[in-house]
Amino acid sequence: MEHGSSKTLQVTLMKLSLLKYAWFVAIILFIFRSLHMADIYVISVVLPQILEEFQITYASGGAIFTATFAFSVLLYPVWGYLFDKCSRKSLISISGILWGITTWLNTLPRNFLGFFITRTLTGVDDTPPSGINSLISDYFPPKSRGKPLGLINATGAFGALIGTIVGVILGYSYGWRYLFLITGGVGILMAVIVYFSVKDIPRGSSEPELAGLKLEEGAYRINFREMFALVKKPSLLFLNLQGFFGVFPWQCLQAWIFTYMLKERLFDESQAMIIMLVWLIVMVIGNLVGGAIGDILFSKTSSGRAIVGAVDVFLSALALYVTLIWPIEDIIGFTVLGAIASFILPMAGPNVSAAVTDVTEPEVRSSADSLLRIFEFAGSSASPLIAGYLADLYGLGLGILYVSVSTWIVCGILFIVLAFVIPKDIMETRNRIRSRAEQLKKTIG
Repeated sequence: MEHGSSKTLQVTLMKLSLLKYAWFVAIILFIFRSLHMADIYVISVVLPQILEEFQITYASGGAIFTATFAFSVLLYPVWGYLFDKCSRKSLISISGILWGITTWLNTLPRNFLGFFITRTLTGVDDTPPSGINSLISDYFPPKSRGKPLGLINATGAFGALIGTIVGVILGYSYGWRYLFLITGGVGILMAVIVYFSVKDIPRGSSEPELAGLKLEEGAYRINFREMFALVKKPSLLFLNLQGFFGVFPWQCLQAWIFTYMLKERLFDESQAMIIMLVWLIVMVIGNLVGGAIGDILFSKTSSGRAIVGAVDVFLSALALYVTLIWPIEDIIGFTVLGAIASFILPMAGPNVSAAVTDVTEPEVRSSADSLLRIFEFAGSSASPLIAGYLADLYGLGLGILYVSVSTWIVCGILFIVLAFVIPKDIMETRNRIRSRAEQLKKTIG
């Protein structure tokens, strides 16, 4: 009896130790991705400087973002396949080195064409989310993934928070080139930290059906046939379609919201920074709450994450509309309404990431996530350019509003359809993993 109790205690302590390390990995990857997003975001903070230095229009400024996003999209399938085939921690580290080198390169040009080309090249490393999400899914079981994926999804807001602070303090004191030199150096430092602190884990390690079975790293790897079969899965199709429309507002806001506050709300850099800090802190909380709500609803119904997404995007459209039409003279009201919107906006994100892992096998999750990113950025990469064009015609606030509200409404409709489609795909995925577990047991036996 004592021997059995001792063994149970050892198993419990081992599980706690693994959970502790899993959260350590999640936090390291959160820091990596947050700083990476800060590096991506700082150009939005110093964009007024760049517009002035190179004497370009809003449309040309939007083209900078569009070209960078489009270049990233071209490389998404390559990164996704490599993340499912090779060491994920090594590839994340390599992306950090590329982040540093290309950001440094972007400081060299003295004319707009050179700046445009080198800025476009910085998109080469903007693909780690697929590998990070895949690695996280192997450290956490299905019903607990929403929270760590919510943490990773919060890197967009937290990175923008850091980027806003650093961008205003360094960018407006020393210039955007000095700022880019600093953020590029951080990329190489983070590449080293990830390489030496994060361990790879066999794909499928956290699946309940495979619990207690010894899995070898590399036992399950993607092949090209599986990669192309992803597009045939109904739930992935609707996840990808909602992503096509759902990221339009995010790209638009990332590119233009700081400039909007300076040019149309007539805030100075310090006022805009303080408001952005409030919004971004709230946005981080919104990501975490959204992931937790998704976990709760998913434990009750397999459509839970899609339901959260549908409700969230409709509320996001309403919240952003009310914020941007609020009277210019009421700064406090604008800040409060923006904070409410910032809490609502990110809640769908972690549920989309978790839903991708719910309907795919461990060895294809990076590719499935990359496929989602292709859809997201293939459409939304044009968002800053479209908003910039509309801004030249009607004003920046209306440009942001037209792009964001219209695409979120379409996104909400697609989430509703997804809620009806996804249960079948989740059940089929669990059955395939269960069958795999039975084959492993027979092999061991």
